[in-house]
Amino acid sequence: MVKKTRSLALFLLLGLHGTAQIAQNANTTLNDLSFFVDVNNSKYKDAEGSKYLDQQFTLAKINNLDKVYPVRFDLVDNIMEFKVNDKDVKGVTPKQAYRIVFVDGSDRIFTSKTIMGSSNDLERCFLEEVHVGDAFLLYKRQRKKFQKAQPAKSGYEQGISAKFKVMNTQFYVDYIEDSIDYLLEIPRTKKKVKSFFGESGDALIKYAKKERLAFDSKESLVKILEYRQQIR
Repeated sequence: MVKKTRSLALFLLLGLHGTAQIAQNANTTLNDLSFFVDVNNSKYKDAEGSKYLDQQFTLAKINNLDKVYPVRFDLVDNIMEFKVNDKDVKGVTPKQAYRIVFVDGSDRIFTSKTIMGSSNDLERCFLEEVHVGDAFLLYKRQRKKFQKAQPAKSGYEQGISAKFKVMNTQFYVDYIEDSIDYLLEIPRTKKKVKSFFGESGDALIKYAKKERLAFDSKESLVKILEYRQQIR
């Protein structure tokens, strides 16, 4: 993997949906970092679909807080929302370190991490922790994009409604042995895979082809990364 320089601008994102568990810095409280969320934001009025990972709130635990909150994850604005009461919803961003553990039986865990974005800028976001091994951790990022409505250009055409578009899922790896401060996305194309994995690239591509594995699948990536550890 390409070595990464140590420069961090931390951002905090906390998403609450249903019942979840959220990990938070020991010296802070949720009230210190949260803000009220306008759940009826006119910007998204009449948009097709949902901007949330799950529209319903799910119970979760946040960092070291004793209280369990109903939460949901806003994938468009990168905000974890949580219910304060029956009327008010607050949110947190990934500027600070958060670990959110859902307690609905799914055992899903979301944590705030720093990644290298598509423009080579450091970015804070919430990633789902999908595999924890002795040598590496694998994270998944799910995204949605808001597309504004487009009016008809003439009386013979129909306008396009505003909608939330599901983006490609991204995967990020964190090697235990590394001391780097941010994560890089695992590429999917053959050329980029070779560059990303360096000397192991060709062997991993051959292994993936032989075993019919893909670089955009959690199960496949776990096998590929475990094989990388074996041949190093």
